[in-house]
Amino acid sequence: MSKAVRGFAPRSLLRLVLIAFTLVLLPLILLVIQNSRSLEQVIQLAEDGIESAVVDTRRASDMNDLALDMERTIRRYAVLENPELRLSYLRLLERYRQELESLLQVIEAGPLADDLQQQLIYLVDLAQADGEQIREQVGVFDAFNSATLALDKLTRVQIDGRIQQVRSHVIQVRQQLWALSAALGGASLLLVLLFTYLIIRPVRQLERRILSLGAGIDPDERPIRGPAELVELGEQLQWLHQRLRELEAQKLQFLRHLSHELKTPLASLREGADLLAEKVTGPLTPEQEEICELLVHNSYRLQGLIEQLLDYNRVQQVQVYQEEVALLPLLEQSLEAHRLTIEHKGLRVSLALDERPPLADAHRLKLVLDNLISNAVNYGDVGGQIRIEARLLEQHYCLTVANSGQPIPERDRERIFEPFVQGGQERKGVLKGSGIGLSIAREAAISMGGRLTLNTAMTELVCFELCLPKSADKES
Repeated sequence: MSKAVRGFAPRSLLRLVLIAFTLVLLPLILLVIQNSRSLEQVIQLAEDGIESAVVDTRRASDMNDLALDMERTIRRYAVLENPELRLSYLRLLERYRQELESLLQVIEAGPLADDLQQQLIYLVDLAQADGEQIREQVGVFDAFNSATLALDKLTRVQIDGRIQQVRSHVIQVRQQLWALSAALGGASLLLVLLFTYLIIRPVRQLERRILSLGAGIDPDERPIRGPAELVELGEQLQWLHQRLRELEAQKLQFLRHLSHELKTPLASLREGADLLAEKVTGPLTPEQEEICELLVHNSYRLQGLIEQLLDYNRVQQVQVYQEEVALLPLLEQSLEAHRLTIEHKGLRVSLALDERPPLADAHRLKLVLDNLISNAVNYGDVGGQIRIEARLLEQHYCLTVANSGQPIPERDRERIFEPFVQGGQERKGVLKGSGIGLSIAREAAISMGGRLTLNTAMTELVCFELCLPKSADKES
């Protein structure tokens, strides 16, 4: 953003919005006002032109009629020599003279006007002659009527010219209005774009920072430039990021301390349970042996949960070493660890593995397999099956662990991969899970360049799918 724009931007979002609306509407208001004025001018000009054209046309027509009436009256006077006819003739002559003066004020007649003025003087003198003289000179009315008709024609031509001028002026005003509308419309559009940029830019920055927080990526630490409310919100997001980092560090430290603190009493508990199982303190009744076996078994389960907490920290901190890893030995170790539970529940395990190895970190791959097989064993139906398949596809190495059991509800299909979150399924075991197994497995898969997802296409079984890089991708 330029310095000029930064200096222009108000410190308040409300003020910025109000200024934006005002400045965007201002060109439109000016356009409406100018259009109204131009329209009024055009209307007034058209009214004046029409009124003038009607008046001048009527006056020219009246003069033609007066010229004919004057000729008829003077001819009758020449025959009858009635003084009333002479007075009527003079009145018609005066009216003609008044109409001519009014018409000549708006019409450029030139020599024709002088000719008519001279003829009017002669026609006034004609009224003083006797009947015989009038009859001899009455032929002058032919030239007078021709001049009057010429004036009428000239009047109509000039009226048409004025109407054409009005039409040209209207066209010019219309073009000016179009040009003004385009200019002010463009100005409004530029203002809209400018204020949209001023408002959207800090909002986009906030959006990117929120997405960075959600993805666990450090957001941009540069201050947000914009209205004070958005700047303050950016500072609060930065504070939230720092606070989340502190809480994450405290959580990891708490888990490390808790795990180590639990291992000491657990070691004593396991040692005592082993001594009882080995009958060091004496023979045990069948009921006591069953309780002792339960203590030993659950002490191992407790140790597994503590090791999961340690693995949760280790997955986020230990460096990844990718190499070709033989899958079958790791599966056999994981299945052996759950052999008693598998036999107790009567589960059928089937393996179908591709001989070619994937590219992975052995320790992290072992974590993923342990958690997937543990879920399959503990959530599987009694007498059900566990199907483990591995195949080399065109783009990656795919491993699936599927078990028969209760389907995972759609609302839990993504949440089960979050730390310390368990789905709504019933775990079929003595101890409840910690809720971090699948989270550890997914993070371990991602750290190896792969992904762990729930395969919803397989409806008859609950199937987790692990995709890893192929061994041929090592060099690339």
